[in-house]
Amino acid sequence: MKISCIIIDDEPNALALLESYIVKIPSLELRGKFFDGVEALDFLKKNRVDVIFTDIQMPLLTGFELADILPRDQKFVFITAYAEHALNSFSFHVIDYLLKPINFKRFSQAVFKIESQNVTGPVPASPQSQQPAYLFAKSGRQIIKVNFDDILFIKGEKEYVNIQLKNEKLLVYKRMKEMETLLPSQFKRVHISFIVNTLYIQKVVMNQVVIGSAKIPVSDSYREAFLKFLDGKMM
Repeated sequence: MKISCIIIDDEPNALALLESYIVKIPSLELRGKFFDGVEALDFLKKNRVDVIFTDIQMPLLTGFELADILPRDQKFVFITAYAEHALNSFSFHVIDYLLKPINFKRFSQAVFKIESQNVTGPVPASPQSQQPAYLFAKSGRQIIKVNFDDILFIKGEKEYVNIQLKNEKLLVYKRMKEMETLLPSQFKRVHISFIVNTLYIQKVVMNQVVIGSAKIPVSDSYREAFLKFLDGKMM
């Protein structure tokens, strides 16, 4: 079965080069080529592809911003002229990371990785079971590996989230809605500004969740779903 893909790159020469590589590889099927992320997003609303080869630094919609919009199981090969961008790609389902200028040998290595991951076929019914037990968080100038089991709760603060760990707190540039999609099922949203790790809930008193010394409010918008979750765990 062929691996369907698209290319997104605002540089015509780079896009043409990638297209010439793809047509040389029998296992790849090119479904489209786009000069910007907005045009590609319109296509992807109606069409699903196995892999997206996309430049990162593009006007209007960057490769990372596009990845943030699309489902988390969408697979990417990120392409850029700037090596430091690789540090920001850990939040997405990245098969490989190609640094410009790309030669055919390096591109073929990326395709081999794609083929070895068996990316074609239906999406698994429970993608969260495939998630790693950690994520990488960019806090200031640091890229920090954060194990999910070390997170007590997360508090939203406008454009940022505060990740409360067992021994420290990390301030990360990420919206709560985006953060929520990165977390496994043990995390529950209980308030517009709070996500809790249910492994560490000590008790629920009235409209508050108690985790250690923290008393986290449960708002009306999330109460029903949260109580339903608790009911499923009740003795």
